[in-house]
Amino acid sequence: MPLREEQRTTIRSIFTAYLQARAKNLTKLKLSDMKFNVVQLRATGTMLDLKSPEDLLRYRLAQHLERGAVTAMGGALQRIARELSGSGSGVAGADIEVSRDGRRYFVQVKSGPDTANKDIAQNIATLLNSARARDPAAVCVLGVCYARPEQISPIAKRELEARGVGLKVGREFWEFVSGEPACLEEILEVAGEVGDAIEATLGAQVEAKVRELVADFASMYGAQLDDATWKRFLANNS
Repeated sequence: MPLREEQRTTIRSIFTAYLQARAKNLTKLKLSDMKFNVVQLRATGTMLDLKSPEDLLRYRLAQHLERGAVTAMGGALQRIARELSGSGSGVAGADIEVSRDGRRYFVQVKSGPDTANKDIAQNIATLLNSARARDPAAVCVLGVCYARPEQISPIAKRELEARGVGLKVGREFWEFVSGEPACLEEILEVAGEVGDAIEATLGAQVEAKVRELVADFASMYGAQLDDATWKRFLANNS
């Protein structure tokens, strides 16, 4: 059955808080807060034909926002999974608990496929099996919020399987925690609703921040991306 309206409302509030936090962090961002690999930027800038400080800083700001967004969105997706499962876990080692067909599942939730390498898989298995010690009949699962199953490291899969931990990825994970086959599509729909509501405000903030960063860059290094500007840029970031 479709997600209940109260679940959609909670998901909407989680996405809204995520975007508002991103906007707040963007407002506070200063040029001095950003880390620059100047050599890499010059090589990339040449390849991408970045001809001005504005081109360069728009590119670098997009990178900055994306990197910060990955961790923040991971937390948001974990909160949504907890809401849909109906229960956080009171047992150390598990993020949420799911009950299906009379069985108890201890679940660790990770946002994406890159969080499941060999060492992390071993650690996750140790934590989940520690949780299972409280209920030997329970099933241990690693849930990955986005990706396709084949994008999970085969080594990580083997480590989990050898330690009795199941794996649910992407669409299968969301159907598992919610009981709704179309859950992921509904989450996408709600994300779009929230994005549409906040798009104009956030877009204007990004443009204002680009102008601010460009002005600061020009005052410190120069208004053109010439050899002298790159040398001053390197000297202050190495």
